[in-house]
Amino acid sequence: MRFTTLLVCLLAGSAYASDLKSFLQQRSKLGITQATSVAALETFVGQRTTEIKGHVKGTIRIGDGGMIMIETLSGKPISINADPIPGWLQSGNVFARLIVKASRDHEAAPLKAELVTAVLDSEITNWEKQAAAKAVPAKNPTELTGRIGSKAPSRSGSRPAVQPKTWNVPASDALPYYRDFILQQNKRLSQQEAERIARGVIGFSLQYGVDARLVMAMIMVESGFKPNVTSRAGAMGLGQLMPSTARGLGVNNAYDTMENLYGMVKLIRGHIDKYTAQTNGDQYQSLVLTLAAYNAGSGAVRRHGGVPPYRETQNYVVKVTTLYRQLCGE
Repeated sequence: MRFTTLLVCLLAGSAYASDLKSFLQQRSKLGITQATSVAALETFVGQRTTEIKGHVKGTIRIGDGGMIMIETLSGKPISINADPIPGWLQSGNVFARLIVKASRDHEAAPLKAELVTAVLDSEITNWEKQAAAKAVPAKNPTELTGRIGSKAPSRSGSRPAVQPKTWNVPASDALPYYRDFILQQNKRLSQQEAERIARGVIGFSLQYGVDARLVMAMIMVESGFKPNVTSRAGAMGLGQLMPSTARGLGVNNAYDTMENLYGMVKLIRGHIDKYTAQTNGDQYQSLVLTLAAYNAGSGAVRRHGGVPPYRETQNYVVKVTTLYRQLCGE
């Protein structure tokens, strides 16, 4: 009896293979060139068909269809409706790329997401590596993407080429550079405290697909790497999160280094996705609007049709972009 049950499971698994060809066809049809992290679905507002990369923890089946549960960094799953659920996803605990139709009416509204197609992450990753090897000349193997000293997005109006947000060396090798830089900015920190901040910046930046150098520049302006600082307006911690913003991001203690950085980078990711879509992929303009929204709120950016005419916000945008370019070696 055990053998029969096992044989059925094996046959079922082989009958529902991940379909790379179909996935790539949908990608091409929809004009999608790369995936974003699942965190992007936690914050965006509007309607979008996008590709996400995430850990499928399990499924809830209702007939042939049901919901696919994707794990987020905060541990709260995002559900994606699917009819039917691909057989290879039904057991869960698999890393996948999923193209989904997503919508959210406003910031407090629940997410609605429907599966278009999916493929094993390992399959699409291998295909992307092969495609990149054919199209791009070999780079210096010592180069570290995202490390202080390489290039930032161009300020020109033309849309720059998309650069892969991956490390060419283990993230642990970048840690000493960030730790030492943080100690230079706030000499009152212990080495252990500076390393904790560096780990948070690198870890959440990689998780959410945000340039760690941008996060560093923003923290320099926001708090000067002082975890316990509070502004006159009540903004808290490294990323100067307002109490209502912190609650909305799921941050319970904004003076805790890891919680604050989690909320900060998650918020940045949401703004980047929103304004990249609004500016048709213009990296510089989306960066400017992201910074303006972080400082003054997305509502102020919407009301004024761009960077609000507040001296504080305008100075903030200039300071952060200047520091960011310096950290990128420009």
